Amino acid sequence: MKTLKEFLEKYQIDHSVSLDLHNFGSVYKGVDENQNAWAVKCSETHPDFDNGLFVNRYAIAKSLNHPNLLNYADTYCFKEVMITNVALMPLLEMGSLNNLTDLKHFDKVLIVNQILDALFYLHNNNIVWQNLSCKHVLLIKEFGNLVPKIINYGNQDKIPIPFFADYEYLAPEQFDENSEIDPRSDIWSFSVLIYKIWTGRLPFGEKSASLPNAKIKERILADWEPGLFHLVPEPYKTIAEKGLIRKKEDRWCNCGEIIAVIKNWESNPENTIEPPIHTEGVNPSRKILRKPSKPISWWFVALLFFFAAFLGYWLNHL
Repeated sequence: MKTLKEFLEKYQIDHSVSLDLHNFGSVYKGVDENQNAWAVKCSETHPDFDNGLFVNRYAIAKSLNHPNLLNYADTYCFKEVMITNVALMPLLEMGSLNNLTDLKHFDKVLIVNQILDALFYLHNNNIVWQNLSCKHVLLIKEFGNLVPKIINYGNQDKIPIPFFADYEYLAPEQFDENSEIDPRSDIWSFSVLIYKIWTGRLPFGEKSASLPNAKIKERILADWEPGLFHLVPEPYKTIAEKGLIRKKEDRWCNCGEIIAVIKNWESNPENTIEPPIHTEGVNPSRKILRKPSKPISWWFVALLFFFAAFLGYWLNHL
């Protein structure tokens, strides 16, 4: 297939609804000539701006194999007026992790641990994801369990800032064109994801009309401190707190260190990975009514016996 026109003759693309509204490029539902449904990611760049990022990413991704990576079925690059890069992926009906807000605690732990394992695999293959976010983690169900499938991976070189539509998960060094990225950059983003999953909030805010990328960048680079770490259970609280240190030399060095922290925690019989209990939003007046019960004193029991004896004596003399 040499032209975009030929591609569109084979695939019917529904451009009315984007499956990926908040990221660089758009993902639409496509149906091929055999009525098979696909997720079709289209990314356009000007020839003067294109540096082969997508071509290289797709080529590298095809050589990777991990149960939590969503493999590209096929990829195309059409060089016409604009350079259009197209990737075909299986269409997963459950959507992304960003869309699920009512996950059970067990599912959160399972998903986070699998993403960590996939990160470990990518880093061992000299890949720094750089696109880690809840929006880039799709979900399926296998044997009753939720399984994350990650997309937009395969980056060996640093992605330029203009390729990012959102800054919420970016590490400080990603904003500096002279600073190198390494696995610690993904560990920052992984820590943002942990925070998001257990608190429902992003530590530096979510992009909106009132909170543009520039403000989020300012928070990431400045002294903005997330305030909901108490809602994150151990050992993930410790992992995220160290992972969000702005000086990357003080973060976890690699995913192996994080995996060791989780394994050591799980091996201690005194530790249980349970959601923290908090009382935010509880009516104070109701808390006052919930007084702990006190043990019955010996004198109270004696008084009851005395009263019962007196009552019996009085009734017998009526």
